Amino acid sequence: MRLSTKARYGVRALVHIAHHGYASAQAIAERQAIPARYLEEIIGELRRAGLVVGKRGPRGGYRLGRPAAEIAVAHVLTALATPSQDAGAGVAPDEISVLVERAIDERLQAALGELRIEQLLSDARERHSRSAANYVI
Repeated sequence: MRLSTKARYGVRALVHIAHHGYASAQAIAERQAIPARYLEEIIGELRRAGLVVGKRGPRGGYRLGRPAAEIAVAHVLTALATPSQDAGAGVAPDEISVLVERAIDERLQAALGELRIEQLLSDARERHSRSAANYVI
């Protein structure tokens, strides 16, 4: 499975917010190398889904709408889902293909439902600490 650019940016933004507790869109865009206008669109969709809460003004920014342990990657993907173009339009799938695709989709949704923002943050911290430990001057 390949994540869309919007989904990748959305997950990165949420992990960034989870790490910092509170962050401005500008800070997220700069630190995560996400185009600012595109990030604003993504954050708007995440806000509408209740995944982030925003504060306006010169000291404005975003925080998670609920604990990172309660936000599954599946929630992010659902919030940022765009209608997909059916690649096989006009071609009637056979029954076996439909059964295989359904089984894969069910397993993938279950895995994405179990993967939490908190776990991604923890994995990123661990990976960073291991790479920092290998740094020699």
